Amino acid sequence: MLQLFAPPLPTLLAAGQVIFDIGQSHINRKNIGVFDLLVVTEGQLHMGEDDKQFQVNKGDTLILYPDRHHFSITPCDQITHSFWFHFNTSKGWQDLTTSKPFQYDENATGEWNNAFVESPFGITLPQYCNLSNLGSVEQLCSNIVSSEYESFYTKEWQRQVLFQQLLQELSTHTKLSNSMPAFAVAEKAALYLRKNYAKKVTYEDLGHALRFHPNHIARCMIQAFGCTPIEFINKIRIDQAKILLVSTDWSTDRISDVCGFTQSAYFSRVFKKLEKLSPSQFRKQYVGNIPVIKPTI
Repeated sequence: MLQLFAPPLPTLLAAGQVIFDIGQSHINRKNIGVFDLLVVTEGQLHMGEDDKQFQVNKGDTLILYPDRHHFSITPCDQITHSFWFHFNTSKGWQDLTTSKPFQYDENATGEWNNAFVESPFGITLPQYCNLSNLGSVEQLCSNIVSSEYESFYTKEWQRQVLFQQLLQELSTHTKLSNSMPAFAVAEKAALYLRKNYAKKVTYEDLGHALRFHPNHIARCMIQAFGCTPIEFINKIRIDQAKILLVSTDWSTDRISDVCGFTQSAYFSRVFKKLEKLSPSQFRKQYVGNIPVIKPTI
């Protein structure tokens, strides 16, 4: 399992396709500095990456990491067709088989007092997987490769958009429930909490929605995100409150209610704990004084 850090989104550097005849092999190289995504549409590749081995069959995808040694274990024993995509990510990445999923710490960057700072997130992809919709993915790959030869100024943005769609397809086929059960439960819980942050949400509500015991959900979220469901939903609520404090003249009581807090005093305590400022102090940072303009004669 691979996790990319964003924003910005991963960038496609080059794309192409190759046909290996019987007896031919994928190139042997190491530490190339970029990711190499392979999508096999015919035949079979026998790939190695450091001490790992992958049999990449028709309909399989494999992402080779930028800091590893990858090579062909054995030559192709049948005619094999593969698309390849070289891409990078400027914010870094991690191997989830050896590291915990991404958790963003605003305080570590000193950006906690800005309402308009981008919120980093992780993009989780399978290093290896079998696609259930090879036909649509193959068409998407073809469109990316064909756009490589069109006008740079008019098509480069479209090529990047198509590549993001390809990564989204891979993310959809990650099959987290089989490979990382705790992470899958945490993702479902996070989605539910994001959708329902404006409502009163209890542990019982969360357990009923996900059909898991609330204690199990809490353990999964702590493992995946480093926080409890309550801490997670409060962070979402405070992020929404920060936007409303800056973009509206609503009272803190109204903002507290709209963002899902049942008590204004509790909202203020949580806000100050996370942002190191009270809601009113936070708002004052963005209040501008209207300049006095002297009339001209």
